[in-house]
Amino acid sequence: MTALIRALTSGAVVVLASVLAEILGPVWGALIISLPVSAGPAYVFMALEHDPAFVAGAALNGFAATAATGVFLIVYARRAAGRGLALSLGPAAVAWLAAAAPISAVAWTPLTAFLLNAAVYGAGTLLTRPAARTSLARSTVVARPRPLDLIVRAAAVALFVAAVLAVSSALGPARTGVVAAYPVTLTSTFVILHRRVGGTAMARLASITIRGVFGFGLTLLTLHLLVEPFGAALALTAALVVSLTYSAGLLALQRRPDLQAARVTPR
Repeated sequence: MTALIRALTSGAVVVLASVLAEILGPVWGALIISLPVSAGPAYVFMALEHDPAFVAGAALNGFAATAATGVFLIVYARRAAGRGLALSLGPAAVAWLAAAAPISAVAWTPLTAFLLNAAVYGAGTLLTRPAARTSLARSTVVARPRPLDLIVRAAAVALFVAAVLAVSSALGPARTGVVAAYPVTLTSTFVILHRRVGGTAMARLASITIRGVFGFGLTLLTLHLLVEPFGAALALTAALVVSLTYSAGLLALQRRPDLQAARVTPR
């Protein structure tokens, strides 16, 4: 029963976030799907099963591994326009693995993990700028979600969270943090939307998401710094506040034309 509740909770969170992402368009959608909708539940349940030191170690290594997600998004954003799903997402997943493997072998500190993420996401913002400026045909929705899509997304995230919790004791905090950082929400969203709205639209969404995912890394850094001195409940709450505040700040910095940005016409 406990495992079922965890799976249903995590899946429901991701379904809600992904539906809102599709309805509200690229700018709003990118910010929503960059929130900790899959890793967040994993850390909540992790805190229920492990001591604060374990959670702190997992969060620090997860923060470092967020840089691998940046590499994932850079590769996908630069390849998606004009290419099919396999030729875009496949290399992005390989790039994530290639980046995550050495990251998991390093003993990180908050400073070194922050510098790594700042370098990756700073470079990513520059490298994907052309895709972020792409103009798209406006429509009321990005793509109308179908029931099967929602079931697939919920199942993928539920299984992912359950797997992370099941193997966390064997992996230890460092590798658990890296595994929990895999962008399962982004992957499932890209798989479902790429063929329906086209690579150009997805390249734009991914390029905007790069700016938002850096905030997810700051969320993990907050959790790492606060969970041992203040406990899991306060640390998780503060981490969520950081995530929401960062996303709100990004949204406020968008120019008005970007807020009314081109929605993608379904194909």
